[in-house]
Amino acid sequence: MYIVWFCTAGFFFCIKLQKNQYDHLVKYLSITLFFMFTIIEYIRLYLGQTGNLLSQVPEMAGFLMLSVFMQMPLITYFLFNPYLMNTPIEVTLHAVMWTIIFLEILLGYQALKQASTVAKDLYFGVRTRNG
Repeated sequence: MYIVWFCTAGFFFCIKLQKNQYDHLVKYLSITLFFMFTIIEYIRLYLGQTGNLLSQVPEMAGFLMLSVFMQMPLITYFLFNPYLMNTPIEVTLHAVMWTIIFLEILLGYQALKQASTVAKDLYFGVRTRNG
């Protein structure tokens, strides 16, 4: 879904930049946030996949923190900012991305709780057997 969002949002964003539909503040802020979203998304997905497949708690916590504190505000900016003059396709894609990130936060929190419980049980189980 991210590739579809990136291509579509980037396409409409480039068209709007060429037509000079944005004032300077919105233009520079949107460019910066779009590239931040792209870079953070790759890091976030890497941490989520690594933490999920290998059951590593720090990577899962990093995924969850990036999702809550970085991706949600960024996609909310693109979804609800009236100065961006979004088309219906953009609003739909931003809403779908917002929903997916929200679900990832909920499911990631549950997975983090389970993984931390398992890691804690393994640590204390090994510690009591050896000590």
